Amino acid sequence: MTKLLVSAICFRQVTPVFLGLCVGIAISIVVTEFLKDSCLEGFSQSVQLPVNTTDEFEPQQLNAEERAKRDSSSEDRKPPLRPRFVRDELGIRDKLFVGILTSQETAETMAVAINLTLSHHLQKVVFFMESQNQPKLAKPLTMVAFSDDRVLLKPFHMFRYIGDHYLTSYDWFFFAEDTTYIRGERLLEYVNHLSISKDLYLGNAVEDAHALYCKLGSGFLVGQAVMAKIVNELDWCTKNAFSTDADDNIGRCVLHSADLPCSDGVDGIPFYTFQLRNNFNFDVDIKVEEKRLEFKNSLTFHTVHTPETAYKLHKYFSRLDLEQTYRQISDLQQRILNISASAPGGQANFPWPVGVREPSKPKTRFDVIRYDYFTETHVYLETDNNNIAELQGVHKQDVDDVLSVTKQKLREKYGDKLEYRRLVNGYRRFDPTRGMEYILDVALREKNTEYEIHKRVHLMRPLSKVEIVPMPYVTENTRVSIILPLRYEDRARMPTFLKFYEKTVLTAGDNSVLMTVFVYDPGDPTTGTADPYVDIKAQIAAMEKMYKDGARIAWISIKARNPTEFSILDVVSKKFTPEALFLRVTAMVELNPEFLNRCRMNSIFRWQVFFPMGFFEFIPNIVYGPTSPIPEILDINKNYGHYDRHSFEHAAFYNGDYIESRKLIAADVPVITDAKKVGRTRRRSRRDSLIARASD
Repeated sequence: MTKLLVSAICFRQVTPVFLGLCVGIAISIVVTEFLKDSCLEGFSQSVQLPVNTTDEFEPQQLNAEERAKRDSSSEDRKPPLRPRFVRDELGIRDKLFVGILTSQETAETMAVAINLTLSHHLQKVVFFMESQNQPKLAKPLTMVAFSDDRVLLKPFHMFRYIGDHYLTSYDWFFFAEDTTYIRGERLLEYVNHLSISKDLYLGNAVEDAHALYCKLGSGFLVGQAVMAKIVNELDWCTKNAFSTDADDNIGRCVLHSADLPCSDGVDGIPFYTFQLRNNFNFDVDIKVEEKRLEFKNSLTFHTVHTPETAYKLHKYFSRLDLEQTYRQISDLQQRILNISASAPGGQANFPWPVGVREPSKPKTRFDVIRYDYFTETHVYLETDNNNIAELQGVHKQDVDDVLSVTKQKLREKYGDKLEYRRLVNGYRRFDPTRGMEYILDVALREKNTEYEIHKRVHLMRPLSKVEIVPMPYVTENTRVSIILPLRYEDRARMPTFLKFYEKTVLTAGDNSVLMTVFVYDPGDPTTGTADPYVDIKAQIAAMEKMYKDGARIAWISIKARNPTEFSILDVVSKKFTPEALFLRVTAMVELNPEFLNRCRMNSIFRWQVFFPMGFFEFIPNIVYGPTSPIPEILDINKNYGHYDRHSFEHAAFYNGDYIESRKLIAADVPVITDAKKVGRTRRRSRRDSLIARASD
């Protein structure tokens, strides 16, 4: 009874809420219909929306007048011209351009010294002189000469040339004379901290209480915006260049063009320069000057009278920068060690040395990088074909250097307690991700007890900054001149070779030609049916008639018993230009387009020759058996052959490189100038165990 009473009381309290919800829902349903009709009626009266009954993407038929109008407008509208490089379209510029004023008297000495000490740090260094008679320099320079010999106008000719060629390519421009030593790396670092949005004219002001001009001798720096203003006012600057001092003429021009006086710093970053004494002697005065903070922090030094002084300054500051770099590396390594203590696993799981990538982890047994065992004099099992080899050249220097560092580190750690005696075991391997790793077991002797103690030492020669080696540009359009010396015993293979040549060159349209050298014995006939090569010549003639442009096959004959490779190439070389690309092959080779293209890409005139490592077939009777047919195309499989790294029968090189190399040994091996003068020489033996069907 009590429960029913409580339920009734609760229901009585909630009843008004339910009644209110029901009434509200009913009213909203009724009123919504009237509001919907009134809104649509008012909207239709106030706004008239256009109704498009046609699809705007539907094709429309144009009449003749509309078509003519469209064609005339399209002819007048030129396509937009886009820059060749993305950086030009986005307005990306290089950081720093350096212009150096030089002369005929100092170009061979001071200009060369500035170029050698500066060019490898900066992106662009150009030298400007006032005469067209440029001296012949041993070291090439980027030199610009002006026909106007007036010295006072030379800076403005330089500005005009920069405005025509480099104004939009660089953010900052630095100018100096060739008697100024410039710390290129520090100058570039200084420029990287400056904002290009500011108009700056930085340098060392002339000695005057009210000086507004910077010294050209100590060098001055301007931004791209200031340089553009100078270029626009060059006519005024040239007309008002009445002073014999270049500092006054340039400073007056900058002041008129950009309304900027000379400043020795910006935003608290000073632009330090240092004036050397007239009789500055580096070996004597450096002990005094190096104590001055201004000397160590300066970006430029003037006046440098001899190139030797420039080289000594460069060596001195390079050593200071290197020591500072080592200190920074040491500090970073110590910081990494301190942080690694709080990392998971602690310092025990941290790779050594600090800051170098951890060793590569092989995924399969084929990825394992093996160690080479070495002693102080020999290396063992360095390759698959050598058991032991004597350490020579750079390998000997490498081991000696490693032992020297090991002795030094042991001496620093143990002092005079232990003395180095000998190397017990040495292991080394090259990890492409880290560098060269060494593990040495060395024998040490205690001075007090004379006991021998063995210690294991780990050393690492890490990889430095990886740089791209500049290579000349080559294409796959170069014509390949295939040189084929054919001897009597190779005649049976020639039809197969011509079949590969026809498929690869003639049918595919490859830019190649074939020069066949028929080698005759002195008593063999060269014409008629008795000619040993009569069938091959007939096949070549048939190919000439088959193709519209001919078979592009030429031949020459040499009568000699076993001629050398030099004598054959000497005769062939006379029939081609120095720019011709030779591919020396044998009749056993299987030509294909990829092989020819690799010869084109890997042979660089006056730079590189290419010796393709061919895949040599084993003895066919053993490989395929007496009943199985020999396949026409050799299958690259370890069961059928192997790559012979000691074979040099196939080579790609330029004729000009061969001619120059041939001159070097002409005294020992005379050059053959006539095919009739090919002498009797001893021929190297051919291996009977291989059929040299080479494929790239």
